[in-house]
This record gives sequence, C-alpha cells and structure tokens, in this order.
Amino acid sequence: MLQEKMIENIREKCHQDIRVVSALMFGSFATGEGDQYSDIEFAVFIRDDSLNDFDQRSWLNSFSPVAAYFLDDFGHHTALFENGVRGEFHFMRASEQSVVAGWQGYGWFPSLEAAVLLDREGELSQYARLLVGGPPKREGAELVEGLSLNLINLMLFGANLLNRGEYARAWALLGKAHENLLKLARLHEGETDHWPTPSRGLEIDLSGNAYRRYLTCTASAERVPLCRAYCESWRWSRELIEAVVRPHNIELPQSVMAQLEILLDNVTADPNPNP
Repeated sequence: MLQEKMIENIREKCHQDIRVVSALMFGSFATGEGDQYSDIEFAVFIRDDSLNDFDQRSWLNSFSPVAAYFLDDFGHHTALFENGVRGEFHFMRASEQSVVAGWQGYGWFPSLEAAVLLDREGELSQYARLLVGGPPKREGAELVEGLSLNLINLMLFGANLLNRGEYARAWALLGKAHENLLKLARLHEGETDHWPTPSRGLEIDLSGNAYRRYLTCTASAERVPLCRAYCESWRWSRELIEAVVRPHNIELPQSVMAQLEILLDNVTADPNPNP
C-alpha cells in the first residue's frame, strides 16, 4: 500500500532529522486496521529551539509531494498528498510530549512498537505506554446519562426545525443526533471498539437487525422521508434508552421527551407545513 511506504519514509525521515526528538503514529495504521483508503496520522515532537523555524510543509514534501497543507475544521494540520493519501500531522515541542498521556480513554495502541516511530530520549515511550492495550471500556452511569441527554437535546432541536420548515438544517442536525444514538446502540450490543467515530465499521460491528434499524433512521432532506427518519430515530432512541439507561436508575426529563413526541407527531400529521 502507498500508506505503508509513506509510513516507512516518515520513520526514516524522523531518524535522519536531528531536530526531531520523537514521533508517534496513531489512528488506523497504529491499531492494525489501516487499508488502502485510510489516512495516516502522526504526532512529531521537535526540539523546542527548532520548532519556530521548522517548515512543516517542506518537511512533508521531502518524502512525498504535497498538494495542499492547511488547518482543517477541527484545527488539525492536514496534508493532501498528490498520490491521494490524506494525512493528519501534529508538530509540537519536545517539552510537550506529556500531551500523549492525555489521550487515555480515546486513543490506544496494541504495542509501543506499533505506534512509536522514534524516541531518542525515551520520554515519549513513558507516556505512550499508558495507551498500550485494547480499546478503552465504555461504561458507567455518567457516560450513559450524557449520551441520553445530548440525544434528547439534538432530537428536540431537530423537531423544532422540522416544525419551522427548515428541512435542510434538520437533515444536517440528524447526523449529529445519530452519533449519540449509535453510541447507545453500541453499548447495547457491546460493540464499543470504534467509539470515537461510532459510524465507523457499523456494517460489521452491529448485528444485522440493528444495522437495518439504523437504515430506517436515515433519509434525504425531503420533508416526508426526513420526518419519517426523525420519528424512527426517536422510536429507536426510546427503546435504547429503556434498555441501556434504565439499569442505571437515571432520571431523564420526561416532560421534555413528551414535548418532543408532540412536535414529531405534529410534523407527520400536518399536510400543509410551513414553506
């Protein structure tokens, strides 16, 4: 794969450049899930006195031609290479290596060897070792309550948009609501390996019945199918809340949930919606 060759080129470049103190690969190639369509993702730690003068794009261009290098919507430096591979890069000061320890609960590696490309002084490995193992467990009342409340909030927001007639905006918001819905579904089925991006590998991770149920929650931005998708999303949400939330004895705002159902009933019953 192109990506595997690029990873080796980056490893070699890091070893050759004395300004680079340590380097870490994360993402799908670090966890052994990378394929020909995957991004490559790295954290590269530069000597403190060299970072200000470190030309990131030129450094990347030295091992693979870069078509564009920019800050994406998430604040990450993203490289679009001319061969079609996407890369995410975090160039930081060597004194900031401890930031890796803060990835606990989010990132993980099967081994240090799978992630650490270079560690001249051994400091990076101390922090990266905290992430070695399998995917973090996802459990607890606080987590479940947060997912449920965020789901209710986004569904209520979307139902108001539907009643106002803002279908395009409601369609865009439904995807955000589904992030919480799918996390509840993953908790219910015990499939939380791809937690940070709950739609990833969904076709394989969820049972056939659950995936087919998810499909009923999707739609175009046209009024009728969109309203139907919202209703199906909320119906499945209620079932998952019953199955996942109830065992934790969490009290959810029933009055708000009742109002949400009124709003959804309204848009499905109204033959003459607002333009």
